[in-house]
Amino acid sequence: MVLSDIQASFGFRCYYVLDMSRLEEAEPVSALFPFNIDASLIFMLEEGLSGFATRLLMQKPGTLGPLRWDMEELEEQCVLATAVVAAFRAHSHIRGVSFPALGISGAPRLIGFAGDRPHLDVDEVERLNVFMVHAHEQLALIGHARTEALQPLTDLERQILLMAAEGESLEAIGAEVALSSRTIKYIMDSISRKMEVANIEHAVAVSLRRRLDL
Repeated sequence: MVLSDIQASFGFRCYYVLDMSRLEEAEPVSALFPFNIDASLIFMLEEGLSGFATRLLMQKPGTLGPLRWDMEELEEQCVLATAVVAAFRAHSHIRGVSFPALGISGAPRLIGFAGDRPHLDVDEVERLNVFMVHAHEQLALIGHARTEALQPLTDLERQILLMAAEGESLEAIGAEVALSSRTIKYIMDSISRKMEVANIEHAVAVSLRRRLDL
């Protein structure tokens, strides 16, 4: 089952995958965080996620037990700011569960799910553990396949990213570089893939955080 299928089957609203192995690469945490959560929420977590990731690492890889969490506890423990907790509650991301990398060497990734459902019961944990073993095996294969450095943006891609950062529309960008809106959308998708982000808005935000010379 893919992550979205697991999400739906267990009644969670969202999933996320945190690649812990990249936390030392001076990247913003949001760039290491494939998810289907609203991007605006992830941007709010830049500082908090580092602490949250540290807390997750307290459970060593190789254990099958999930780490359950809820926003009320994180707020009480000062892991996340009150404003961040309030924003997640507003989106019905109230409690969730995260799984360690299950002992897979070289792939210290964590998968998690969140929503407004109650915590997993014993039977659900057992079922979800089985799915997580297979999911982490697949993530390990993906991780090994990504050994090459990220492709640099072309001059055209940088130009389009700059115009997107300035708030230009697809039509305006297309007129500026003499390309159709459809082609501009394709190039924006290419930018997002190279930067490993969800969309062009996320690419702009990550660029600003990295202070890239656009």
